[in-house]
Amino acid sequence: MKIGLALGAGAARGWTHIGIIQALEKLGVKIDIVAGCSIGAYVGAAYASGKLEPLKEWACSLTEWQILSLMGVGIRKGGIASGQKVFTKLAEEFCASTFEEMHKPFAVVATDLYSGREVMFNNGPVGSCIQASCAIPALFSPVAHNGRWLVDGAVVNPVPVNLCRQMGADFVIAVNLNADFKPQRLDKPTVEHEKIQKKTDDFFSKGSNIVRQWFSPEGKDEKMDPPGILSVMSSSLEILQARVTRSRLAGDPPDVLIEPHLSDVGLMEFHRATELCLEGERTVSRLAEEIQYQLVIENEA
Repeated sequence: MKIGLALGAGAARGWTHIGIIQALEKLGVKIDIVAGCSIGAYVGAAYASGKLEPLKEWACSLTEWQILSLMGVGIRKGGIASGQKVFTKLAEEFCASTFEEMHKPFAVVATDLYSGREVMFNNGPVGSCIQASCAIPALFSPVAHNGRWLVDGAVVNPVPVNLCRQMGADFVIAVNLNADFKPQRLDKPTVEHEKIQKKTDDFFSKGSNIVRQWFSPEGKDEKMDPPGILSVMSSSLEILQARVTRSRLAGDPPDVLIEPHLSDVGLMEFHRATELCLEGERTVSRLAEEIQYQLVIENEA
């Protein structure tokens, strides 16, 4: 039986994947196939390349100011950050050069900006494929690849269960990082969610003077300040991802679904890797009996 692991999108929340993977391995779960979307593609590439622990050490060492520097915030076409240093770091230290050189079969998903089609990569050079899968609309510029402009795979397939199955997985464990977002949330959680989204604006307001102007509200109504650009973008994307994820998982459900509690984590809080890895471990611990039971049932089938 081949076990596939589908790692979902979620920006900074994606460091949780590291803890989840390591906890699954401690549980004795042998992952044969890996598929990722956005930050899931970033972490998945390191895991499939046998470099998950070095990635964890680096992620847990990051400070908020280092992250701001790595993002390369500034004026450019298609997005407000390049993120090039982040992807160069992955390519040079945590990832094989090609899919064929990886220790495990690996695939990533991106979105064709103009056709809206899902684009899968599982062969050839890795670098631009990961960058395309991570190209969050408005944050990072689209990536040119074979005559197409590609953006974040989360636009069409935030948790790529289907990629695992296409590569031959008999049993799929999926990780959904956006399960805490509920459109029908009560008033108190809504207020808390608004505070989390404001963290994104606060993060980018520390950038250059020109960029800082973009995140300074220009006017007020009688009761409240308008949200900043990135807060609008991230909240809209979160709504999209939550709805697309529910639809995709209903149509192609995994055998085990892991959904960590991450409602207090902002889009750009990559400096919280240590606690996010621990949350991943705790989540697997809570589900350990179910995971082992489902694996036994599958083996006996």
